[in-house]
Amino acid sequence: MAELFLRISEDGQSVLFAASHAQESVPTRELLLEQLHSVGAERFYLFEKAIDSALAITSQAAELQPGGSGAETIVIAERRNASLVVKAEPDFMRASITVTAPYGGKPATGADILEALKQNRIVKGIRKSQLHQLLEQANRLCPGEKLTLPIAFGRLPEHGIDSRFEPLVDDASHRILKPQVTDDGKVDMLDLGELITVKAGQPLMKRIPATDGVAGFTVQGKALPAKPGKESEFQPGDGTMVSEYDPNLLLAEKSGIPVRKPRGMQVDEALTLKGVNVATGHIDFDGSILITGDVTPGMRVSASGNITVSGFVELAELKAGGDISIIKGIIGRKHDGSKLGCSIEAKGNVTSKFAQFAEITCGQNAQFTLHVLHSVIRAEGEVIVMDQFKRQGTLSGGITEAGYSIRVVNLGALAGIPTVVNAFTKHEYLQHQLQAKHREYQLEAQNVEKIREAQLKLLKLPEHKRPAELAERIQHAAEQHKSQISTLQTDYKQLRAEYEELRSRVMITAYNRIYSGVQSRLEKENLLITQEHGPSKLHIFEQALQCTPL
Repeated sequence: MAELFLRISEDGQSVLFAASHAQESVPTRELLLEQLHSVGAERFYLFEKAIDSALAITSQAAELQPGGSGAETIVIAERRNASLVVKAEPDFMRASITVTAPYGGKPATGADILEALKQNRIVKGIRKSQLHQLLEQANRLCPGEKLTLPIAFGRLPEHGIDSRFEPLVDDASHRILKPQVTDDGKVDMLDLGELITVKAGQPLMKRIPATDGVAGFTVQGKALPAKPGKESEFQPGDGTMVSEYDPNLLLAEKSGIPVRKPRGMQVDEALTLKGVNVATGHIDFDGSILITGDVTPGMRVSASGNITVSGFVELAELKAGGDISIIKGIIGRKHDGSKLGCSIEAKGNVTSKFAQFAEITCGQNAQFTLHVLHSVIRAEGEVIVMDQFKRQGTLSGGITEAGYSIRVVNLGALAGIPTVVNAFTKHEYLQHQLQAKHREYQLEAQNVEKIREAQLKLLKLPEHKRPAELAERIQHAAEQHKSQISTLQTDYKQLRAEYEELRSRVMITAYNRIYSGVQSRLEKENLLITQEHGPSKLHIFEQALQCTPL
């Protein structure tokens, strides 16, 4: 039987190697590893250098002199409990635990993990599911093996939502964009429903109050305050009133045509005509106009409210203080030079099925469901050429400018017709706002510097010669300007962040094809399309306008 060179220490925490001159055999590494199993220490942490030293000592028989002290004792292994290391991310929005499996010692328990988190001030967002998973997986580790899992998670604040205003009635543009569904479930592209009017007392719009938001927190329990939404009230237009029973409901005071506004509605008196032609003459009306037929060539129609045309507008001129909705289409013709024969101008939206050889200007969005050919469109909002199913909608030829995005199904034409599209024309206005705010900040900074100089001059005077009233005025001005410069700095940062976010979202999108011959521009960047592309978006990436597949 092999001699036993190893024994467990009295406290059970270490493995001792002992060799003396009385022993007849020389131990080897393999023998020591076998004897570790024999003494139940096969999972202990091994001191490799100590084992090497022990083997070296026993191999030098000369060092074991007769009559010596008896035995050389060396600790070659020890029992180690599981260890835990907690690490939080710099922003304290997540904390992870690394567990090192025990060497024959006690495994980590749930109480150990909670105590380690407590010692590192991780007190919030601890997930029990992650805790159980860590314990379960840690029990399957080999001695000394490490496992890291995130175990606590912070929560970003959910900022409040501004007051919203939801219309309860459609307007004429929605009739064009959403044809009627027949009894058998099919869509009839020719049936655009009844003309939209409202009666006195009818609900027009509801207001959804702003929310406070939900505060967030870090894993160390620090509160992250939420920014409350901005509260806005109704701005009732003519012919509307806020309900006396529900302050969040806007009602019609009279019958007429509803005109949608950003924070309210108005109800216009309606002038209804079967058509506009030489028999009716030109029309100029203070209110909204409803034309159930066509507007024929050479005619002019002007309204302070909305203009709705159930038929075609051909070689005519329409001008509205609100929206213009032309259900069947807009038809122009190229005259001598570059002038187009049909002009549509609205302060609100322009909506139609199609437009060709027309000049269209609007203060909000321009939207078409079939096509726009060889036209000039200038919209302060978006330009959209597609139906609700994104199956048809071609923008080809002409010049199209949008304050924000342009969205179409097909952009350009297979024949390579020159098509100019310019998106995000609002960038100059927004940049001017940023520059103006920055100038305000610089001016205020100069004022702060002047006040600081005045304070320094005052301090140079002997204390008994400093006018108390002047010192008080300077201090009061310093506090005012300090507050103002802080507000301006916050406003500027917010404007800058909003601009960058908007810039990242604005793009030119074609859901089916972009053809060669398209000259695109977004902000100040230009891109000429020289080959056909499938579904794609044109957007700014790394300071350049790029075409990327959807």
